[in-house]
Amino acid sequence: MEYLADTVAIVRHLRGHPALGPQAAQILRDADAGRHHVYLSAITLMEVLYLSEAKRVDVRLDELIGHVSGSVNYEIIPVNADVVLAAAEVDDVPELHDRIIVGTAKWLGVPILTGDGIISESRHAQTIW
Repeated sequence: MEYLADTVAIVRHLRGHPALGPQAAQILRDADAGRHHVYLSAITLMEVLYLSEAKRVDVRLDELIGHVSGSVNYEIIPVNADVVLAAAEVDDVPELHDRIIVGTAKWLGVPILTGDGIISESRHAQTIW
């Protein structure tokens, strides 16, 4: 199966955080074991950079990129014109980063691993937590 992980999901996964939703945790463990394909939006890389520099998360950008690039089961999706056009249709998620996440999932046709309530309530996204 294919999924898109949001920033919180991948950060919590890398830290083994107990607040990661049980289904999302299992999917990410399975991806590490080669059983699922997980996409990350390039916006997640930008968020991790910002949050790590602000000392709000203890996952560094190079650590995240190393984890992703070290596996064929993870793939970074650029924020390209197609993704932005898909995000432009997402009218029920106000925050730009989240809107790009939803637009990326919509463009790929995959569910999002997220516990974000606003994303979960969006009619443009199927979510798993």
